[in-house]
Amino acid sequence: MERRPRVALIFTGGTIDSVGVDRLDLAFYIEAGKRLEDGELVARVPELASIADVEEIPFRRLPSQSIKDQDLFDLVALIHQIFDEDRADGVVITHGTNTLEETAYFLHLTVKRDRPVVIVGAMRPSSAISADGYLNLLSGVRVAGAPQSRGMGVLVVLNDTIHSARDVTKTATYRVETFQGRDLGPLGYADNDGRVLFYHRPLRPHTTETEFDLAGVDGLPRVDIVVSYLGADGVMIDAAVAAGARGIVSAGTGAGRPTPAEDAALDRAKAAGTVVVQGTRVGSGRTVTSPGLKRKGWSAADNLQPWKARILLALGLTRTSDVDEIQRMFDTY
Repeated sequence: MERRPRVALIFTGGTIDSVGVDRLDLAFYIEAGKRLEDGELVARVPELASIADVEEIPFRRLPSQSIKDQDLFDLVALIHQIFDEDRADGVVITHGTNTLEETAYFLHLTVKRDRPVVIVGAMRPSSAISADGYLNLLSGVRVAGAPQSRGMGVLVVLNDTIHSARDVTKTATYRVETFQGRDLGPLGYADNDGRVLFYHRPLRPHTTETEFDLAGVDGLPRVDIVVSYLGADGVMIDAAVAAGARGIVSAGTGAGRPTPAEDAALDRAKAAGTVVVQGTRVGSGRTVTSPGLKRKGWSAADNLQPWKARILLALGLTRTSDVDEIQRMFDTY
């Protein structure tokens, strides 16, 4: 008889285990301040036992917008511990959707094991009519336990769809199909017949293939994001430098265009030793290394969303502040 996969579950909170005031509370449930008790979410999905041996691993439960760098460091350490002790073939992490993609990309760059790590969430609370979290959890466990998920990097699974952590972003405030890989699409599906199907592999290095090892790293340098808009001046950029930012991601208009006042402030930031990465506020598409960007000594974010560019820049700055090396990282990861 074939051994069932062993899957460790780490619960960090979010909509998936939130409880609203009634079954139609689809928007204001966070204000109710109520969550399922430890073990209750798993107990509500007894079908999990038919597809994997599941073990809940204690961690702190937080609204995803409350997660800080130290929580990410601790999460990486816990994942390493689980795999090093051979307690699981794969890990599933439940997470609030607001910052899910940032945690996923951080883990995608820093987890130094090739066993599957899958992040799931929900767009409707556990108490809602047609709550999506139960099936998302089941699908996540399926994917984490599937042999073909090994070596695929960190995966995000919601709405039956498997995305690479690098490519996925939240695109709508309430829709269950909110997570999309706008430029590159999904990797595959956890489909309705119970099969886990991959149609693509991520080609950019991740997990065991990256240069980012948290061993000996105490924390991340400050990196701020400044979003451009009509008439924006340089006040926010100057404030970031004054606050000690070692890097700034400029989320410019269009293909990556700050206003003239922001442009001047970013030049001042660069002269003060702050690394500048030019991204875009547009929801998809690349910012490219133009001749002008090269002359300025700025880097380009490729097609990373600004908040993901911030994560890569912060990790890059733990190794170097050389602009060419930072650009190599954005071209690589």
